Amino acid sequence: MNLIQRFLIFLFGLLILVLILRCMRQSVTFTAEKFSESNEVLENPYQGYYHIIGYTLNDTDEAIASHADTYSDSLVLLEINLKNYKNTDISEHALSQLEQIFKDWSNTDTQILLRFLYDLDGIAKATEPDSLSTILTHIDQVSEIVNRYSDSVYLMQGIFIGNWGEMHGSEFMNDTSVHTLINHLNESIDSSIYLSVRTPAHWRMITNLYDVPKKFPAFQANGNLIARLGLYNDGMLGSVSDLGTYGDTKRKDATSPSYKGTREDELKFQNTLCQYVPNGGEVVSDNSYNDLPSAVESLTTMHVSYLNADYDNTVLDKWKNTTWNQNDAFYGCDGYTYIQAHLGYRYLVTKCTMKSSGFLNSQLNLSIGLQNTGFGNALKEFHATLKFKNTETGEISSVPIDYDLRKLKSTQKKTLSVSLPRKSLKSGSYQVFLSITDAQSEKQISLANTQGIQEEGLLLGRMEY
Repeated sequence: MNLIQRFLIFLFGLLILVLILRCMRQSVTFTAEKFSESNEVLENPYQGYYHIIGYTLNDTDEAIASHADTYSDSLVLLEINLKNYKNTDISEHALSQLEQIFKDWSNTDTQILLRFLYDLDGIAKATEPDSLSTILTHIDQVSEIVNRYSDSVYLMQGIFIGNWGEMHGSEFMNDTSVHTLINHLNESIDSSIYLSVRTPAHWRMITNLYDVPKKFPAFQANGNLIARLGLYNDGMLGSVSDLGTYGDTKRKDATSPSYKGTREDELKFQNTLCQYVPNGGEVVSDNSYNDLPSAVESLTTMHVSYLNADYDNTVLDKWKNTTWNQNDAFYGCDGYTYIQAHLGYRYLVTKCTMKSSGFLNSQLNLSIGLQNTGFGNALKEFHATLKFKNTETGEISSVPIDYDLRKLKSTQKKTLSVSLPRKSLKSGSYQVFLSITDAQSEKQISLANTQGIQEEGLLLGRMEY
């Protein structure tokens, strides 16, 4: 071996030694936080208890008080009564009232559940227009305003008709009129706003489907009616039939998609459908179906995300006076709080680990265990981001997490994995955070962990690099 060969071997060995020393110098230590669930009610968008605020458009009042400035909950149901325009177009004066109502609510953080109707007294046949064409014109008129404030409107309940806007007791509750109205709404209302009908039977009649499609066109804001059509149930847990919401026809005996199925079959139907579209309403009539254990089981199966906070107080008070006794974070809490905390999605970080891999192009690999403990799941797009905050400089490096959180269904667990080149971070001490934000409002989504959310998100751990 000549001198040149010896020298090259020496240089190669020196290079290897430098690389080894560099890797040793840049060794990574990660200390994860301890993760456990709190029993806090999280103030997150698109879910929770709501109150009803009603308005009757008219040509008398100069303006209508919106009450938006005194409202603090994340959801509100606005009921807009059009009875004064039974057989005429809605006046420009009334439309200006409607515009002001939406303008006021758009300046809040509250998301709107919206219902247009002609009746609040159970006498829809006396107050609704005589002609379907009048209702279609009203849809055209209000849609222009609703669409301008689509960022504030989460969903629309009903198709303008029926006693209390609940799609019964109307001259127009025939198949042809219902199809005409819902299709016109689908064409007129901004595609980002969910639509809802009163019963599973209505959903099947409108879609002409006996069962929820196995390949559901989930989360498509493109005007696909099936993708945006949910349910609202104002007889929820009221009886074996939810006060007529269900019937007694078994699925195997059904001869038309508009059949009313048994409670068992309809709950099974909702268990599938309402993974993709909203479900909520009112609980009514104190009975065994809304005793706390039964209620929680049904609300979980139906994936309920919103409930009326004012009705039925006999049921709500029963929940408030019943103690949750399961062995979890909510042991000892009242049932009303337990249900409130579980409406919709509820994300809990269960673990976090970090490993390094590779040699010349080494990577940091972070794994985050995430569980959804809520009754439902997110139905709007959320952005999940990993943040590394340098504790000396305050500089933050962000790495997006490639996962659609809408896919994390109720009770499910998912491991989120993120890899990034080690060279993308300078040596130092870091806090590592998980941040989840609503894509529409950019609002931070609170997680169910006991340590709570900081400005940067949920603290996952500390890293020395």
